[in-house]
Amino acid sequence: MILKDRLKKIPNNSTLLISNSKKISRNEILNKYKIDLSKISGARILICKSNISETLPIISAIDGLVDSFALISTANSIELISSLARSGNFEAILCDDNLNLDKVKNLPPIFHDLETLINTFRSRKPPKETRWILTTSGTTGKPKLVSHSLSSLTRTTKTDLKRGTNFYWGMLYDYTRFAGLQVLLQSIISGSVLIEPIFEYSLEKKIKNFINNNCTHLSATPTLWRKILMTPNSSQINLLQATLGGEIADDRILSAVSKHFPNARIAHIFASTEAGVGFSVIDKKAGFPKNYLKNPPLGINIKIENNRLYVRNKEVINKYFGSETAFATNDGWIDTGDSVEIKNDRVLFRGREDGVINVGGDKVYPEEVENILLKHPLVSAARVYAKSNPITGSLVAADVTLTDQKTDESKAKKLLQEYSIEMLDRHKALASIKIVSGFNLNSSGKIVREV
Repeated sequence: MILKDRLKKIPNNSTLLISNSKKISRNEILNKYKIDLSKISGARILICKSNISETLPIISAIDGLVDSFALISTANSIELISSLARSGNFEAILCDDNLNLDKVKNLPPIFHDLETLINTFRSRKPPKETRWILTTSGTTGKPKLVSHSLSSLTRTTKTDLKRGTNFYWGMLYDYTRFAGLQVLLQSIISGSVLIEPIFEYSLEKKIKNFINNNCTHLSATPTLWRKILMTPNSSQINLLQATLGGEIADDRILSAVSKHFPNARIAHIFASTEAGVGFSVIDKKAGFPKNYLKNPPLGINIKIENNRLYVRNKEVINKYFGSETAFATNDGWIDTGDSVEIKNDRVLFRGREDGVINVGGDKVYPEEVENILLKHPLVSAARVYAKSNPITGSLVAADVTLTDQKTDESKAKKLLQEYSIEMLDRHKALASIKIVSGFNLNSSGKIVREV
């Protein structure tokens, strides 16, 4: 079923989006383009729009008609957007006026509104199902294009309209990223209201926006949740659902979110752009139950080989869009890149295999050290990374932000150094600590790890 047909199930005048304090109804989304769209049948379009309020009517109009469309973040550089447009062999770009892509050579035709774009095409046979194209995060190299469909993206989406119409989702992600699109689709397809604060707002201002608009559901990375918990008045958000994803959710952050929002159902999810929608865990414990390996959630398979987690989702195309490069085996297994270990009845995440620090031949997962640091009452956030060393190759270093900015930094560094020696194996202990005021977050809500 295409997006337009799903939205038609929602009552006519229901508000589906609050964007920049403006309420946008289901009718406004569906009736934005009362024009003949047949000319773009079978087309391949790259969409680079900053606001959901502009993009949602577009994708609801073209889903099921065009061959494919890509959702590309305006936060990307012009060079990257141009490269993605070429690699995906797109036939047109639909973007914001201020992106200045018009100055770039050898790009598909560029448009700023759907009506003008339509008149440049000749219709072709529509696809069986439109491909929704997203980019990978690019944390381990240049972002790549991954193909999904509306059915694969909404495999676990709840569609109970009687319940959904009472919910208000807050958007903290870039909606063009996998996590952001999940929030967008879950909200609108279930008839809920999506609250879209201006992306450049401070977190404090976004929280105020959520309070004013009665936000009940919120999804964020553990890093963002830590910042939310420290934001004044955040407990005034009357949350019914708090979702954590994108990073390892340890017991401490799960417990802290639960205490801060006592009425909320707490869930942490596993999903990725390549693997698609994976699974969620609602028992407020880190990792996931070991029995998922034998009895996985509906629609996927899970296995562990050489301490690495593999997932198989039959609805996902296993090659990067516009490329012959596969990210899954012939039988569909995707190496998530996550190192895991089994303890008792639990599968616990250790960290990303591609981020391992090699200390004299011993492996150190930055996430493991960060988890230990975050248990110390002085630390509100941490980033662990490799520091070059002529003898061991690398040593472990950390940047940390303190829970109390008035704390004496030299004393804090000494205490944390001693704490790391006490709590960690010798090769994992911190060789250096730097106190910082804060961290840059990428559009997925994760700490930028480049140092």
